[in-house]
Amino acid sequence: MNYDHIVVGSGSAGTIIATRLSEDPARSVLLLEAGPDFPELDQLPGDLATAATVSVVDHDWGYRADAVPGRSIEYARGKVTGGCSAVNGAIALRGLPADFEEWAGLGNDAWTWDQVLPYYIRIENDQDVEGPLHGKEGPTPFVRTKHDDLVPLQKAFLDANLDHGFDYVADHNDPHSTGVGPIPMNRRGPLRVSTAISYLNQARHRLNLTIRPGTLVHRVLFEGTEAVGVEAEIDGQVQKVYARHVTLSAGAINTPTILLRSGVGPVAQLEELGIPVVLDRPGVGANLIEHQQITVGIIPKDGVTQLSDPDVQVITRYTAPGTEWFNSMQLYFVSRYVPITHRPISVMSVLQKPACRGQVSLITTDPHIQPEIFLNSYGEESDRRIALDGVRLCWEIATSKPIAELSAGLADSLTEKQLDDDRALLAYVKQHSATLWHPVGTCRMGVSSDDNAVVDQRFAVHGLDNLSVADASVMPDHVSANPNLTCFVIGERAAEWLGEKA
Repeated sequence: MNYDHIVVGSGSAGTIIATRLSEDPARSVLLLEAGPDFPELDQLPGDLATAATVSVVDHDWGYRADAVPGRSIEYARGKVTGGCSAVNGAIALRGLPADFEEWAGLGNDAWTWDQVLPYYIRIENDQDVEGPLHGKEGPTPFVRTKHDDLVPLQKAFLDANLDHGFDYVADHNDPHSTGVGPIPMNRRGPLRVSTAISYLNQARHRLNLTIRPGTLVHRVLFEGTEAVGVEAEIDGQVQKVYARHVTLSAGAINTPTILLRSGVGPVAQLEELGIPVVLDRPGVGANLIEHQQITVGIIPKDGVTQLSDPDVQVITRYTAPGTEWFNSMQLYFVSRYVPITHRPISVMSVLQKPACRGQVSLITTDPHIQPEIFLNSYGEESDRRIALDGVRLCWEIATSKPIAELSAGLADSLTEKQLDDDRALLAYVKQHSATLWHPVGTCRMGVSSDDNAVVDQRFAVHGLDNLSVADASVMPDHVSANPNLTCFVIGERAAEWLGEKA
């Protein structure tokens, strides 16, 4: 079994890479996915077919993470073709110009905003907004909920934010917008349009593209420092398959663990587990960055909510007081209760540019056992200060007149006394906070002289041949937005650069 390209992981980026590479009929591509595949829309299970709520039970890796020492939370990652784009909230937000100027300033000069914007435009078919900042020819439809279609709590949240002084935003993907307005979403009607739908489905007929679901990749195979294939498990049988080039697109948690099992990572960790060292790369698994969220819950009055209500429809983006990073915070109203998401019906604030860094580490060489995931939430003073301001704003919005008219009271143990006491409020935040399941950075891009960088700006792994990483793990810092759309961009750019090597 020999291919030109093996792509490991059919998530937001990997699916796009396999689709684009297979456009050349002379190029053979093998796409490996640990989860199931649903080739036809009418085969999609109900939880994958609707964008109304996240789907984190039936098509999930079942991971847990330590948010802070001693406190473990569920940590959802999509396990299905389309990856997290098939199970998430279908939020289609772009990163901001400052995010990419920061990336470029770290030695990644191919990642300025001017070079990234054309790819954001390429992937979209925006149904609502015209103009040079938006695309109409891309494979992925973008829509925003019309005002008359907002459910009562979402409309109340919009009104409360306008009353608070936030500007109305019609297009949150305008890089200069700030304030409150409808969320751009990658959906068609109620259907969440994942990369499996928008990209892979157009390529399934190609004879040069092989899609293998239910395949758990154990490790990359090397001859010296040259990647020559992967070892993978299908139906309990471990096999080896070979290729001229291997691309890991298994996500910010699974990509570093595959590298570690392959002998690429910090020497001390590899030697402790008895893994033969192929390359000492300390940055593998380090630099884990997460969007941190905290909620103030309410109890809706009878009849205010329906089981069919969407999770979210409206978002507020703003710059946290005392900070210089534009749109460093998000506010949502979560109008649907889903227990595993840690999100009651509530106002939720989300820190976009955290200073704290976590870690993904192996505790065993067994690929069936999840890695150790430490988020280090609020591990830096600057994050704690912003979080306290955010939860206080959540309280103000949750108790505002528009929402209070639909509320029977607050659902949390948070009291006004705690709001006035930084120490007590921080204890509440650490006990009740969670994440948006947006891990990035664990194989970050950077120059070869940076020992903590894992890949160069074109995703080639430093010190190794014929091996690339292209998914959220390569982001050197977080974007000031939900990262899924930026993963689409990573997939498009990776396919373009890999195609140039052929």
